[in-house]
Amino acid sequence: MSEPITSANSKEETRDGLSVDLRPMSTSDCQRVCEILVTDGEVREKLHREKIHVVPIHRRPDLLVPCADLVNSEWQRSQAARVHSLQKSCAEFPVCLVLLQGHRETERLLGHARLSRVVGHGSSLFVESVVVSKAERGKGYGRTLMEETERYARSRGFKRLCLTTHDKQHFYAHIGYVLSTPVQNAGAMMAFVPMEMLQRFSRMPSEEAQKQTRTQHKGSRDSGGACVVGSPPPPPPLPSIPPPPPPPPPPPSSILPSPPPSIPPPPPTPPNQSAGQPVVQTLTETPHRDAKGVPIFWMHKDI
Repeated sequence: MSEPITSANSKEETRDGLSVDLRPMSTSDCQRVCEILVTDGEVREKLHREKIHVVPIHRRPDLLVPCADLVNSEWQRSQAARVHSLQKSCAEFPVCLVLLQGHRETERLLGHARLSRVVGHGSSLFVESVVVSKAERGKGYGRTLMEETERYARSRGFKRLCLTTHDKQHFYAHIGYVLSTPVQNAGAMMAFVPMEMLQRFSRMPSEEAQKQTRTQHKGSRDSGGACVVGSPPPPPPLPSIPPPPPPPPPPPSSILPSPPPSIPPPPPTPPNQSAGQPVVQTLTETPHRDAKGVPIFWMHKDI
């Protein structure tokens, strides 16, 4: 079977009068086209990254009111109170990040996320108030917002992000977050309360009681059973008073059998929880509750 012979200048005229070059493409020509396509794709991706970025809102005070309206669209609050909360954003945390697209002339506000320190975990941040503009949802900006937030946290030297959610646990699991144990975020308290003081306040009451008990026992051993210096002396024993005589028994005719004591029934077992087996946190159920008693999921991601 012979191959079709095509002259070097063979061209075919189309119905519109345009000429089409039918010469076979060489290997070098294919490589140049592939390079152009790859370069064009990289340029487009770079332009896309440059168009969408996060900025701390304390660097863009002109966005305070639009950002307050954005956050209030999800969690209703007065505009003045929300602006006041956003004004607490600072380089030392908490930091309110806004997701922007475009440049100043064609700039659009896409989303918001707030980062704060985690008490007792120096390399972790707590992310909250994650919201995307309702007009821009369903376009992948939620994932972009979290990726840009993680990139900002890494640039500040942090290695883990923690968060809570009521109903978006499947979304966060899809982008790499795993179920976790509760932590305490410092929030705006970092501005005027040292981290050491927050760590002391965050201890459980039982831990403080055990610590005080150990201190008291140690003081008693050191004093050999005597009163510790600075503590008040024990009160003197009260004089013994003989107990009063028992009341006379009632007449025989009025004695009636006493009814048996009523025993309250045991409390019902919570649903999905057997006796002695606490509920394990999964993507469908959680033992944790927020301040209003609503189920809440704790998650984290190592970045």
